[in-house]
Amino acid sequence: MIEILVTIVIVSFGLLGLAGFTTRASALAVEANQRARAAAILADMGNRIANNKTGAAGYVSANALGATAQTGCAAKASLALRDLCEWNNQLFGASDALTSGAADALKFRGCITRPVASDPVYVVTVAWAATVPGVPPADTCALDAFGDDAFRRTLRTQVRVAALAA
Repeated sequence: MIEILVTIVIVSFGLLGLAGFTTRASALAVEANQRARAAAILADMGNRIANNKTGAAGYVSANALGATAQTGCAAKASLALRDLCEWNNQLFGASDALTSGAADALKFRGCITRPVASDPVYVVTVAWAATVPGVPPADTCALDAFGDDAFRRTLRTQVRVAALAA
């Protein structure tokens, strides 16, 4: 009888450990999906900037993009403004086929800066809200946009625009 009780206790602890492992694995899978989506959004804007060499300066944004959806992207006056409008809608998740509650968890924010005005290097950053806390990133893109900064994650890349000369 005691052996059966000991076996039940051991199996119970094993099942509790397995449940904790499954929960943590699910959270990490969500984090990996968010990071993959952020990387795709980041690469998209990097390519847009690199392909618009003459209008690259028009991509610099004073504030984080993606807080609200924009309309009329096709009617924008310049390619840079049209690209920013479309990228803003990607960050916002306007094309995601989710309910509003689920889509709120998938919203991203994006920033484009040019650290040195004379240098043709642009820094593109994508920020999002993670499901588990971590070390807050040093990048200030979307600072305080997701509540507690320990849940904010960022990815960034540098885009060097080639100087066109005759």
